[in-house]
Amino acid sequence: MPRSSVNFVREFVPAMRQLDGTSAIDVNLGGTIEKPVFSGAADVNMNIARFENPTLPALTNFRAQLNFRDNVLSFDRFGGDLAGGPFTVRGRLSFPKLTEPNLDLQLNANSVLVARNDNLTARVDADVKVEGPLKSATVSGRVRTTNSRFFKNIEIIPIALPGRPAPQPEPPSGGPTLSFPDPPLRDWKFDLAIESKEPFLIRGNLAGGNAIIDMKVGGTGLHPQLQGQVRLEKFEATLPFSTLTINLGFLYFDPDDPFNPRIEMQGTSLIRDYTIHVYLYGTANAPQAVFSSEPPLPQEEIISLLATGTTREELTGDNNVLASRAALLLFKELYRKVFKKDNEPARDDSFFNRLNVEFGNVDPRTGEQQATATYKVDEHFVLVGDLGVQGGFRGLVKYLIRFR
Repeated sequence: MPRSSVNFVREFVPAMRQLDGTSAIDVNLGGTIEKPVFSGAADVNMNIARFENPTLPALTNFRAQLNFRDNVLSFDRFGGDLAGGPFTVRGRLSFPKLTEPNLDLQLNANSVLVARNDNLTARVDADVKVEGPLKSATVSGRVRTTNSRFFKNIEIIPIALPGRPAPQPEPPSGGPTLSFPDPPLRDWKFDLAIESKEPFLIRGNLAGGNAIIDMKVGGTGLHPQLQGQVRLEKFEATLPFSTLTINLGFLYFDPDDPFNPRIEMQGTSLIRDYTIHVYLYGTANAPQAVFSSEPPLPQEEIISLLATGTTREELTGDNNVLASRAALLLFKELYRKVFKKDNEPARDDSFFNRLNVEFGNVDPRTGEQQATATYKVDEHFVLVGDLGVQGGFRGLVKYLIRFR
């Protein structure tokens, strides 16, 4: 084929939205199936290739120079950019038999985009070798995540649906499986290390932090084995009225159940005059939690503090307290929707995370109901303002000393 446009490929591949480039092919195939003989070359220049699916990365600046000689196809040049990340493939395919090629390929990539949707952007560096017969090749090397991010905002109160019930969660589907049951990948063998070149960023209105990946993929295509750990660092879970800081966090992956990692996390939350300690363990499908506090409180009271910022006795003793909790929660949601950017991570130092407002409390000095606003300046200083029903106001500055 003389040098021609490759745009005709779109007629055979409907998933292609845009294709701009040229190719030239001059190849001779001789010999027999048992002993093929090649000669010639193929040259491809592709400026851009885009898919109808916007989540798939665009291929740009692709150049390929393939040479055929005897029973070998050589990749003298094969590479381009995937969403701005360059990649190259070098090596050769040999054909001792026309229907049974042997692979000897080396893939190198630098910050190529491998996954993208509304919640996830994943880029990787790769140094991967594929060698052996097509039916039972071995994949080895290292893949390192870089410039990767997971972002997810969750509505605590569905304020976008006024007067309508909150949407029900979708029923759980069957457990995912990791397997390639069809040939040729079925019998391929894997020895891949998956690591973090840079921390994998986790961002959202309810959680933020970094994940450090140290994993390995082994086994075969039919039964891949994923094992290793993910370490969480600088991780904070923002609950409606408190912030839980994960001081130590690990997810351990077992080859026998790769989608149900074992959890080991320790966290601390400072709420009012209480220091709450949380220990999470078990598995992702069946997590367990142990709570303790200083000063000591029953576990039910600790859970109430974490979820609502107040104890069960305070909630059940006065409906005004419950109303104030709901009102503050609604204001937080409105503030996030109106003023915060979609990609802004949760922050413990935001105004609403430091502010606490309660209505209906009784002033022990006067016996009157009052509204109380508390603002946390830092770990030690707290500003308190009390406004009584008769208009009286009292301001306090508290200095907290915590004994560990």
